[in-house]
Amino acid sequence: MTSETIIQDFRKKVCEGINLSSEGSNRYIVFTPFMFDDGDHLPIILKLESNNWFLTDEGHTFMHISYDDFEHGTRAEIIDTVLLSYGIKNTEGELRAYIENDNYGDTLYSFIQGLIKITDISYLKRERDQSPCISKIQ
Repeated sequence: MTSETIIQDFRKKVCEGINLSSEGSNRYIVFTPFMFDDGDHLPIILKLESNNWFLTDEGHTFMHISYDDFEHGTRAEIIDTVLLSYGIKNTEGELRAYIENDNYGDTLYSFIQGLIKITDISYLKRERDQSPCISKIQ
């Protein structure tokens, strides 16, 4: 599949505001209009490795939430469920979604949804910390 065909599939399945920029051999930055709460765009890279195309965040998503948010307990369970639901693999903190059967657009859509759900973990912590019920228990 050519980069132009991939862009068309991304735009068809996700939104028209998506672009690709080649950065080295078999590596493309995927520009989307989607952002973290702090205004940073979701970091999404399309890469080819060992004849497999995949999307990666190169470890940036977990850097947006504190380390203890996702290592143990309920938050870890939620993240594991999100990863499983959206077909994302955690490779030592780097999130990856492998492209199967040339389903570039569908994979990007699921990857974006998964990244956003994972960053929602920080809201869970804030809401529980600020909950009047929790403060009465403590």
